[in-house]
Amino acid sequence: MNPQPIQATAVYKVREIEDAGRSEWDSLLEGAPGGGHVLQSHEWGEFKKQIGWQPVRLVLERDEEIVGVGQFLTYNTAPVPGSLWYCTKGPWLPWHDEDAVRAFFEGVRDLSRRRGAHTIKIEPEVLEEEKEVKTLLLEEIGFKKARYDLNHKTTMLIDLSASEEELLGNMKSKTRYNIRLAARKGVEVIESPFEEAWEAFFDLLKTTADRNGFPIRRSPEYLHDVTRRMHDAGNGRLFLATHEGMPLAGIYSFTFGEKYWYTYGASRDEKRNLMPTYLLQWEVMRWAKRNGLRYYDMVGVPNPENLNEGDSLWGVYKFKVGFGGEIADSLGCLDLPIRPTRASAWYRFEPVYYRLYQKMKNNVFY
Repeated sequence: MNPQPIQATAVYKVREIEDAGRSEWDSLLEGAPGGGHVLQSHEWGEFKKQIGWQPVRLVLERDEEIVGVGQFLTYNTAPVPGSLWYCTKGPWLPWHDEDAVRAFFEGVRDLSRRRGAHTIKIEPEVLEEEKEVKTLLLEEIGFKKARYDLNHKTTMLIDLSASEEELLGNMKSKTRYNIRLAARKGVEVIESPFEEAWEAFFDLLKTTADRNGFPIRRSPEYLHDVTRRMHDAGNGRLFLATHEGMPLAGIYSFTFGEKYWYTYGASRDEKRNLMPTYLLQWEVMRWAKRNGLRYYDMVGVPNPENLNEGDSLWGVYKFKVGFGGEIADSLGCLDLPIRPTRASAWYRFEPVYYRLYQKMKNNVFY
């Protein structure tokens, strides 16, 4: 490892780790405050590197002890000169230590500017209710709310440290009933070998998209490659609910440290009366507990201000809330202009670039 000093304060120092391997970086990330996120993992950075994003991995030290980390994905935004630095679902810092937070972003600002960045984009899992941290980021350091929240800012969290009996007791009665109905009717849940199950799972994804009237915005190649890569790295699992040999529903989950995320889910039109999606969720929760995972992030639900039947995610929310989770509403995406003129030009051009990228590559830019 050949870390390069970037910037120091009286107490803190920010360093880039240029050649950390998977186990080293992921260990640092898991040991950071809050335990990190799979989209900050080494494998995620290496996957995005294949499609044009370059990972930059930074650590925050206090008296030579690492107390925070952040993996930034950098992208050349030509024709707007310079680059964008995007910290997907990060960084992971001691957020209530103001000196630490200031020192980290001073280091990031200095390095990114020297390398031609015009905008730093972060996606911290800091809750909206943490007013002091929000004020520090938005008003004092200079971040602004980004145009888009690239990942869902509001999620549903379940603490898996409770016993199975307590977890079931926290669920809504209809959810418990549907879990038991599916089991009685002979639905089975299996963790599936990836290549054997991928085609069946993707067919379920297409069926679900058609049923709900929305397009699959990622290309089939992207979805296969990212799920395969994360699976092979030990950060992804594919589960199917079957009945008499027929796949009825599937879940692909990301895992990291003590956490897992409900990343992709899908179901077949046939035999929906057997309630396979309910048993599938429950059995994956049980699998997670057996394997030492403590936190289940069910990911997207409506933002608190949109928690009503008119929201496009209302049906998803009604399903997920039945499992007894609690809503966590984070700050979402924030932008820090480093070179104001170029940052402003990118902000104006970004929607056009986004649409052109989607059209040309059949994929989402970020």
